[in-house]
Amino acid sequence: MLALFDLDNTLVDRSAAMRRWAQLLARHEGLSESAVEAIVDADGEGEMPRREFLAVVQALPGMRMSLKELQDWYMANYASCYLPDANSIHALTLLRDARWRIGVVTNGSKVRTAEKLARVGLEPLIDALCVAEEFGIRKPDRRIFVEVARRCGVALDGWMIGDAPVEDICGAVRAGLRTAWVRRGRRWNEHSCRPDLEVDSVLEAAIAIVRPARSAPDPHRLQ
Repeated sequence: MLALFDLDNTLVDRSAAMRRWAQLLARHEGLSESAVEAIVDADGEGEMPRREFLAVVQALPGMRMSLKELQDWYMANYASCYLPDANSIHALTLLRDARWRIGVVTNGSKVRTAEKLARVGLEPLIDALCVAEEFGIRKPDRRIFVEVARRCGVALDGWMIGDAPVEDICGAVRAGLRTAWVRRGRRWNEHSCRPDLEVDSVLEAAIAIVRPARSAPDPHRLQ
């Protein structure tokens, strides 16, 4: 049994981490609360390339650091803004106890992904990791799902849990996986596919997918 997970805003709360980093920077540079909102908006949930994002931040009124200093400061402090999530730890522990293989598949940076997983205490609960930067292929390409299943040592047959409609859910559907969408207060608006489940947390998803497996009849049991 295979359970694959996205990382940002699925297993870890990236939005909260970015806000913590913005608040940390504002205190360090003596910026106003409005600068915090400007930084969060500029981040665009991680869609803006980091070099461009940091250039926008460095240009904010009151910033004292040079762009190079800001880049170094970001690298040194960003991962520390991620906190352990009891729901994610519980979800992965539940799956491991039920003998599921667990993989993480992300379009993020290899170094940053490893830092986040170590910071939030999820690293020991994961069987395999596949990062687009290292593999050279990004979600929603089917090949990245095939690769993470291979690294988990099982066939590509199971579930993908993620928050991105196209990259996580539609990509996984095309790869033949069942899917659970972490909706984060949103409504499903993607017309090319639909998730099997809509959930509010990875723990809710884990409970939903483990229970049917536990309750399924054993075909080898004597009647």
